[in-house]
Amino acid sequence: MPDGKAGPQRRCLLSGLRAKPDHLLRFAVDAAGAVVPDPAHRLPGRGLWLAPGPDAVAAARAKGAFARGAKRRLQVPDDLATRSVTAWMAHVAAQVEKARRAGLVMAEGAATVGGDVLLADAGSLGLGRLALRRTPFTGRLAADLALLARLVEAAR
Repeated sequence: MPDGKAGPQRRCLLSGLRAKPDHLLRFAVDAAGAVVPDPAHRLPGRGLWLAPGPDAVAAARAKGAFARGAKRRLQVPDDLATRSVTAWMAHVAAQVEKARRAGLVMAEGAATVGGDVLLADAGSLGLGRLALRRTPFTGRLAADLALLARLVEAAR
């Protein structure tokens, strides 16, 4: 996961792996002290980061990793893994729609993969592969699609 490029890095609660935030799932603590998924990275706080993997959310919940990472007692819902998949799917679907409205999604057959085109797998949303014009927004969208794919694969 770590790609060697400079930039902020976060640590996975379970494995201790350091990676760019785009490669990790972010969770936050809401006002009631409950752990909630934060796919948009917008909720306040430092965040609780987790590498997507087989049963990663369930394992972090069972081992008390969220409470240890937050350094306080938290409410961790039993269905956090399911909520995570749902939250990331909604987030990515909204981002794909924004990219479409902005004209950043092209027909795959019409696009030549090169310096200005990025192919992203949106199979987890039932969209197949997307050809995207390369921008910072679509780079983040491609990273979110990859995270979602790993999260959906882990939930099976």
